[in-house]
Amino acid sequence: MNDFRDTTHLVIQGHEGWLEFRSSHGHHGSSVDVFFKWGHNMKVDGLCRREILKAYLVDPNGQKSDLEIGDPEEIAYRITFTPEQAGLYRPVVEANGITTVTVDGQYLSVPKKDCEFPLESVAFTHYASVIIPVGHDLEGEVQSVGGNLELLPTYWKPWSAGDTMDLQVKAKGSPAADTQVALINGMAEDNEEPVLKEADSEGKVAFTFEKPGFYLALVRYADNDDAQDGYYDRRNYTATLHILVTK
Repeated sequence: MNDFRDTTHLVIQGHEGWLEFRSSHGHHGSSVDVFFKWGHNMKVDGLCRREILKAYLVDPNGQKSDLEIGDPEEIAYRITFTPEQAGLYRPVVEANGITTVTVDGQYLSVPKKDCEFPLESVAFTHYASVIIPVGHDLEGEVQSVGGNLELLPTYWKPWSAGDTMDLQVKAKGSPAADTQVALINGMAEDNEEPVLKEADSEGKVAFTFEKPGFYLALVRYADNDDAQDGYYDRRNYTATLHILVTK
């Protein structure tokens, strides 16, 4: 029995997941906690089901290892790892599933063939990541996590208000030109909209942080060529990156 409000089905209406790390850095040999949350524009709205999730860690050398996802803790899943060296780490949570909308407005987590009156079936793959410096004042290049959609910072440093971050969007390993990237201020007033920018011909986009806070960079990509008869009509990808900005 779930002890949280299951809003997995709202993925088709724009819900996404993100990973939060609310410290400036970690220390090698000491455990690090990150939290996977679910909702829209950094506003938590229930949780998705754990069975659609898998987690892994990319270490500073680019090596990937699986991570265990803990039990739901009201509004988040806790993920813990212990870094063995200094450097920039990237924990990632990947969500995969299918949502089918029926003609009478139901949202079901089953393929199209299992519905009597399906209207639309969409497969989804979401990548939520955060970059964790293990050590003080670390800067440098960030390891790619791979996957079919990625928000890759071209360089990482301790971010402060007034700094500009350069990001590259990659879809299936290639720069994704003309994709729209959103920068969401998690501490914004209710009437503050995300900043939206179009990636250039190399899939690159730059954002300047106007004030300190917790931010989320987000990009979506629809693959209309990825369809499976009887199962789903297209696949929607989402990638998110959580960022701490100080004064």
